[in-house]
Amino acid sequence: MDLQFPVAQPCQWTRPDRLSIPAAAKEWLLEEGSLTQKLKQHCQQFTVELIGQQAAPIFDSEFELFRRHHTRVPFEATVREVLLCCDGKPWVFARSLFPVSALQHKNLNLSSLGCSSLGQSLFDQADLLRSPFDVTRLDSSHPLAKLNQTLHGKAHSLWGRRSLFLTAGQRVLVSELFLSPLPFYGRQNNGSQDE
Repeated sequence: MDLQFPVAQPCQWTRPDRLSIPAAAKEWLLEEGSLTQKLKQHCQQFTVELIGQQAAPIFDSEFELFRRHHTRVPFEATVREVLLCCDGKPWVFARSLFPVSALQHKNLNLSSLGCSSLGQSLFDQADLLRSPFDVTRLDSSHPLAKLNQTLHGKAHSLWGRRSLFLTAGQRVLVSELFLSPLPFYGRQNNGSQDE
């Protein structure tokens, strides 16, 4: 699918305890380990489809998260958007952003990731720290929910999460939106995915 970068639109983020999250969704939203590794357990072939990576303006909520963690970040940063795919189907839309200084960090390999997993690169760092999660629930009218409908033919609300990674003095913000194939959508408490 030919997507125009950047795809993401602003979301309303909050702490997990401020939303009623189904237990099955919590297993994914609040999992502190590598999402790449978790996805690999659910498919034969895991791939990363790069939508784009370049300097772009960041959202106010992204700027505020960096500021909350006492980190200076320019209003324009390197933005990376990808689809994380299991057996050829997009399961997760991910948006990452980082200052230009992080691009020059050899161990992170951010400037030449291409279709490699950013998560894998981050979790390979011995000194990696991760901030507490913020979560979001997008209703079916949000542009990213409409993207999910285009990809999977299903109209429903979507769950997402974000956190800030710190390694070697660099900070990388990773936001992940969970798409229709995620197993928990079929097991939500209300028995329905529709809004």
